Formats: sequence, structure tokens, C-alpha cells
Amino acid sequence: MSLAGGHGGSRYTSLLAYIGLVLITSSLPLIASGIVGFAYLLYAGVPWELRPASIMLGYGVLLLSIGLFLSEMERGSIRTGDAVVMTAFVWITVPLLAAVPFMTAAGIPYADALFEAVSGWTTTGLTILSGEPSSSGGVYVPHVEELPLTLQAWRTIMQWVGGLGIVVFTVAFLTRPGVSAAILYMAEGKFERLEASIRRSAFKMGLIYVVLTIISISLLYFAGMSLPDAVHHAMTGIATAGFSVHTSSLGYYIDKPAVLVAAMIVMFMGAVSFATHDNVLSLRLGKLKYSIELHAQLVLIGVSSLFALYLWHSDPGMHRLFSPLQIVFHVVSSSATAGFQVGDLKLANDSYKLLLTTLALIGGSAFSTAGGIKVLRILIAVKSLSMETGSVINPPGYVPSRKLGKYVLDEPLIRRTLAVITAIIATHNILTMMLAGLYPTMYSLADSAFEVASAMGNVGLSVGISAAHAPLGAKLILIAAMTLGRLEVITYLVALKRILR
Repeated sequence: MSLAGGHGGSRYTSLLAYIGLVLITSSLPLIASGIVGFAYLLYAGVPWELRPASIMLGYGVLLLSIGLFLSEMERGSIRTGDAVVMTAFVWITVPLLAAVPFMTAAGIPYADALFEAVSGWTTTGLTILSGEPSSSGGVYVPHVEELPLTLQAWRTIMQWVGGLGIVVFTVAFLTRPGVSAAILYMAEGKFERLEASIRRSAFKMGLIYVVLTIISISLLYFAGMSLPDAVHHAMTGIATAGFSVHTSSLGYYIDKPAVLVAAMIVMFMGAVSFATHDNVLSLRLGKLKYSIELHAQLVLIGVSSLFALYLWHSDPGMHRLFSPLQIVFHVVSSSATAGFQVGDLKLANDSYKLLLTTLALIGGSAFSTAGGIKVLRILIAVKSLSMETGSVINPPGYVPSRKLGKYVLDEPLIRRTLAVITAIIATHNILTMMLAGLYPTMYSLADSAFEVASAMGNVGLSVGISAAHAPLGAKLILIAAMTLGRLEVITYLVALKRILR
């Protein structure tokens, strides 16, 4: 196997240089949260911010220094297989590294810190901060409102950066023009672009992301949130991530319907394609009528909301648990894979849980911050099924239309789509059986399927399994689900094959 990199520098120095750039990106939430902590310390004179702010800032500067050192190595192009391996490596190791300062600053076991870091970076939103002793040694794990502002800021900024994608963020703001940007961009599952240049496309995505965040802050603030809360929830909402600064998530605002409606708009915006946002912000509104994925998302949420309301109406027990607004809120939250919660879903009936489980697995747009299989892939699968049945029932020589909106469905595209859908569903079923099988007296099959779907779809809604008291095995299963779901399983399988070769 040749070690040539293509434009000066071996494959290995090139990979190390790119890993250095990723370390720079992953250091940003640590440094930013440390700065926030010190600013709050100087402003309010609260001594408890000193230690966590020092830890986060110090660790962030360490990662930044290592990243800057590695990024200066001789850099050339890298192969697609190497980029896939590196991307999988990044999404595994960055949370492993991020868990260390959080464990130190929060004083919690590493397994719990890792759960929170994985949930944050993958923009899942499941949290271990339940205000109770951990199953790992009985150490008390605080709830989120007990955390210093430094650590609350870290969770929020981490999800905001993770929403755009570690590698995409790196391509947008750190790579030099023309340096394997296309390979890195595609390795993280981004196959569409807004500009001819991959780097300009990633940069434009970043600008749109910032604009949407500002719009989201304004919506939540004017709906009735305090400004700090609006900033936190706008950043995690537009990232379809779901971390909150309140133990009850957005249930904290249950008496402010305007806030919940504003949050649903923010979640939906996060789950909509960047291409759609680009058209809206550029006032190319006429192009929206050709966006079959946007139309399908609206229909899916509308039909699912009506069905959820029917389930609510049919079950008097659900009346005592949720209002109609809460029922629809969870539908939007699950479909957008945002994970904000406004009630105790553990007490919901299994039919409603199954609906939310299905929506979590489907997810949002294919070119957005949302997780899941993606609506576009479902449309492609349905179209391919229609093509196949049409070929059977029509006369020989019949040629079915392969057009789906702006896409032409060739065999490789259909094959890749069905492979991703199969991999996600199969992995969900395996992990669900593992969770329910290992802990049959603790978790029902419905609850296990729900929690694993929430983890794999990077959603964040919970029926109570994600908690400090959960057995270590349950935490590890959910960590695996969050990690595999972030890159849609296939990337890890490709990376594993590459390594074995």
C-alpha cells in the first residue's frame, strides 16, 4: 500500500494534520465555556465558577495547542477510505476526550460524563443529569440546574457546534482551500452543497446556521423566555439537539403556550434542509414548491399530530397527563429529532410511544441538523417500491419514471438508500433486544424501543431510562446507539472494513 499523499506529505501526516484541525474545533466549546465562566465570575463574584472555568479553559487550551501542532504537519490529499476512517475515529474520540474535563469539573464518574459528552456532541439530548446517586459507585450526579454556569454553557455550545457537524465545521472555518475538503465533507454524510466549492458551501451553511440561531433567540425571547434561556434553547433547538438548562426541559414553560409554539418553530427550522433555508433567505420562494422533502415533512407532522390527538382523545388516562398542545409538541420534537420535552412520557400509553418511536427513526431533512433515517430516504424507498411494482404489473418493455423531484433515482442511489435504512432499523432492533433482554424487569420492550430510537435518531426524548441510576450496561447501549446513529451506521461499517483490510 503506497504511502503517497498526493500533494506532498504522506497519508499519515495528512491524517494527523486533519485530526489536528478537528481538535481545534473540539477545543472551542471548552474554551468558550471557560471564558463564559470567568466572565460570570468577574460580573457576579460567584466563587464556585472558578474551578470549572479553570478546568474547561485549561483543557481547551491544551487540545487547541495539540491541534495547532498537528495541523502544521505537511498536508496533502487523502483517500476517501482514509477520510471515512478518520471521520468515524473523530466521532468516537472527541466525546472520549470531552468527558474528561466534565468528569473533573462536575465530580461525577467517567461513564456518566461520557454519556453526557456523547449525547452533546451527537446532538442527541438525552441526559444523565438526574440529581441522584450514580449506578457507578453511588456518586451523586447533579441535575442540570445544579451545574455551574460554565458547565451549562459547555453543554449548549458543544451541541451547537455538533449540530453543524465537527468535520463540516472544520471544513467551513479551518481547512485551506482545495485541501481534500470534498472528501471530508462527504465522509460526514453531507452530499448536497449550496455552492460549487465544497469549502464555500460549508462556510455558507455556517452563516445560515448563525442567522437561524439569531432568529431563534429572537423568537423565544419575544415569546416569553428570559434572554439567557432563549440563548441556550435557541442554540440547542436549531441544532435539533435538545439539551436544556432546566430539569423539566421546556416543561418549565408549560404555563406559557407562546414559548412552546415558538420552540416548535425553532425545532422545525432546524430539521429543514439548508438548501430550503438558502432559498428563503435569498427570497427564492418560488423554489419551495419543488421541495418534495419539505412538503413531505409538513404532511408527516400534520398527519402524525392528528393521529396523536386521536390517541389522546381515545384514552382518558392521557387527558390527565398531557394537554393537546403537549401532545403535538412531542410529535414535532420527535419528528425534528430535537428532543425538547414537556411532560413525563414514561406514563404515556404504548400507542403514543410507538408513534414517537417511528418519527424518531424517520427523522428530518437529509441536509439539515436533524438525525434519523431522513424523510428523503423514505421517499426514495417508497418511489423505488412503486417502480418495482409498476414493472411487475405493466407489460414488458415498460420503463417507470425515475424522477423524484430534482433527483434521478439511479441504481447506486437506491442501493445506498436501502442500505442505510436497513442498517439503521437492524441496529435499532438489535440494541432494543439487548436493552430489554438484559434488564427485563426494569424496562419494557416498548420503553426500550423508544429510548434506543431516541438515541439512534439523535432525538433526546426519554421515558426515564437515561438517568444516573441506570445500570452501566444500559448506559453503554445508549452510548453506542447515539454514536452509531450520528453517522447512520454505514460510515462505521465502512471504516471497520477499511481497518480490517
